[in-house]
Amino acid sequence: MDKEIFEVVLSKSSQDPKIKRIIEMRTEPALPKGENYTSTILKITLKVVLGNGRVATKSFIAKKENTGEAAEQFSNDLSLFTAEVSVYTNILREMEYLMEEFGDTEGPLWCEFIHYSRADSIIILEDLKASGFNTVKRTEPQDLDHARLALRSFGRYHAMAKVLEERGLISKDGYKPYIFLNDEVCIRNLLYAPFQTLIKGMRKSWGEEWAEYAEKLSRVSFEELSKRTKDGGNFDDNTFKCLNHGDGWNNNMMFKHDWEGRPVEMRFVDFQVPHYNSPCMDVTYYLYSSINPSVRHQNLKSLIELYHESLTSSLERFGYKGYKPSLEDINNGMERLVFYGTWFFTTTFPCLLTARTDAMDFGLIFKTNGEEGYNLSVYCEDGVIEMIGDDLKALVKLFD
Repeated sequence: MDKEIFEVVLSKSSQDPKIKRIIEMRTEPALPKGENYTSTILKITLKVVLGNGRVATKSFIAKKENTGEAAEQFSNDLSLFTAEVSVYTNILREMEYLMEEFGDTEGPLWCEFIHYSRADSIIILEDLKASGFNTVKRTEPQDLDHARLALRSFGRYHAMAKVLEERGLISKDGYKPYIFLNDEVCIRNLLYAPFQTLIKGMRKSWGEEWAEYAEKLSRVSFEELSKRTKDGGNFDDNTFKCLNHGDGWNNNMMFKHDWEGRPVEMRFVDFQVPHYNSPCMDVTYYLYSSINPSVRHQNLKSLIELYHESLTSSLERFGYKGYKPSLEDINNGMERLVFYGTWFFTTTFPCLLTARTDAMDFGLIFKTNGEEGYNLSVYCEDGVIEMIGDDLKALVKLFD
């Protein structure tokens, strides 16, 4: 996208309507290699002339679909960019109107959407770092303070989505089934394949005490794993359901911190896999993918209670008239998803937290149908047993 087109885009943006002319435009990677799997994230820095003649520096984020046969096929099959643009231009815009209607002053849970170029497959977004937001380092799981703010934010997001659904602005039939529950290719490549690599790692370097666990896990077929995952996530029609974010993990959250380093605001990013289901799907995905395992083990009860309070109080604040789930409803939903969460955590957590940039080759994974693409050494690194060992033992018990 050249400077002239960018000038036209910004002239129509509510964020920077006073930009008169772009003097200089510089593009650079916004994330290190290995930090994003389906998109290339770029930072665009502009030197601009404002309407009053002053010169200023502005920055934006450009999100471009990854190239390569496997990556493009995956993105196209799931309509990832189309889904994200729809969320930004329809759902999040209506959520903003809802906040204005009820005088919600807590702030949005997303960045501003600037522009989408279908021809270039590029989404232009607000640069949250320019407003003081940052991600938690991927190799360091979130602590309790971040977990509390994230779950409070999930409660607000789910509540606003439910109110929009009640008003007819969200259709439960307008979203594809969740890929990690219903797409056999994704389940095989993103859950079952690393599960097999984990077993190889256990046999190679975990020691004799883990041999029996590895043997038990090796007898579990893809069909059984897939069925148990689907059964757990297929909630009946009487369950409280809403639009889920779908990919709410550490890399897709940005936090602003106070002077003591405590998180005070949060924004979700990456809305490519929205789906309609129990909100416990989002909560489970987050708890098992993003926070320190010891924090989850020690605080699970209070964290679920905090989420439930945020959800129900937000439903009340935004005038929702339907059934509000009880704490028992949420706890029952979370219990149904223990298998999904534990399986997901033990197989993918080492890949997400490792400092290695070659932990996963997304294109190779889909090109080989999961036969290649996961780095075995990730599951043999120091600290992996301490990180996932307790949950892995719990997973084995679920098969007894």
